Amino acid sequence: MNNRLSFPAYVGVAALAFLAIAADGYDLAIFGAATPNLLHYADWGLTTAQVGVIASAAILGMGIGSIAAGVLADRYGVRRLFLLCVSWFSVGMMLCAVAPTAELLGAARFFAGFGLGGVVPTAVAVTMSVAPADRKNFLNGVILAGIPIGGVLAALTALAFLGVLGWRGVFFVGGAFPLLTVVPIAAVKLRRWVPTPHALRSDGRAARPTLRVVFKNLGPTGWGALAVFTALTFCGQIQWYGLLTWLPQIMKASGYSLGSALVFLVIFSLGAATGASGGSWIADKFGERHAVLAAFTVGAVAVMTLAVHLPSPVLYVFLFLAGAGTGGTQPIVFGYVATYFPVDIRTSVLGFVAGVGRIGGVCGPILGGLLAGRPPIVIFSVLSGIGVFAALLCAVALAARKAEKDHTTVTASTPAEV
Repeated sequence: MNNRLSFPAYVGVAALAFLAIAADGYDLAIFGAATPNLLHYADWGLTTAQVGVIASAAILGMGIGSIAAGVLADRYGVRRLFLLCVSWFSVGMMLCAVAPTAELLGAARFFAGFGLGGVVPTAVAVTMSVAPADRKNFLNGVILAGIPIGGVLAALTALAFLGVLGWRGVFFVGGAFPLLTVVPIAAVKLRRWVPTPHALRSDGRAARPTLRVVFKNLGPTGWGALAVFTALTFCGQIQWYGLLTWLPQIMKASGYSLGSALVFLVIFSLGAATGASGGSWIADKFGERHAVLAAFTVGAVAVMTLAVHLPSPVLYVFLFLAGAGTGGTQPIVFGYVATYFPVDIRTSVLGFVAGVGRIGGVCGPILGGLLAGRPPIVIFSVLSGIGVFAALLCAVALAARKAEKDHTTVTASTPAEV
């Protein structure tokens, strides 16, 4: 399949996927950057707990959207679902910008979440369908680095325009960009660049596995692997979204100015981008399990260190490592899932893992809101402990699962053969 595609073709697909995921990352990070403004928005008088619930509304929608998009993409074509998801969350972001009440802002965040949740599994699936065999993890890491890169762009946009445009303006910008750029280009180019064999077909003639059929044929080994990947995603999502939403506010409460806190968010997001691409390169060279284990371990140590007052250069290093070991870990896990299960059910499984794992993302901002106001040592200890648990789970559970990979692949392939 890949031999039919020229080099520029799969680079073009990856570039579009990267831009879409970067817009996804912008949306998630801009809420964290705007959190101090929302807390001081006199018209609404929000508490930290209420802001945490609003932040989680998008992530709850993402969980539902991830599962739905994964199944629908395998049934009706990943290209169509990719375009639908990008369009959906772009409109949702613009609805956030004009929300007249806090309740409607939460509803708009939930609405946008449906599209946001579908972007990652469909973008990964469409990229994996054209990626060279020996570069799948690397390309997966590159496109998923768009999430933290989007976070960097969100922080920079907030630094430059939040004071001028307000939180509504920076939300509108984030919705307008993908709708006016990614969607029209992808609508024209993906039909020519991406082949449509088997589950990727959109003409209705290929096998259309349902989530029920996929689960029925996974077998004990496949179910075990699915449970481990989902648990790792759950842990990573708590850390990533908890810090992404509350890091500026935590650092501001620790005595730093809002400008400095947003700079910290930039460094944190750059670390996540580097961890995503670098960790995925390590996965291609040394194995996915080693890369995931190392990433969670580095993240746990770095997050714990943030509780200590350090000289600025040292603090920047540990912020960078904290980003690499939290936000940078999830792309490696997704790449592991994408190469572990066969192509026929790849998007369904990715959608399930991302969707159920998003429950952790829902918990992250809420947990941060509940812990806000407590000493930083408490907040960072909790988030670090979650990373330690994930590292231990990876070390203990995935060692056996990896050895049984061949059996899992054969078992999980059954739906495509029925």
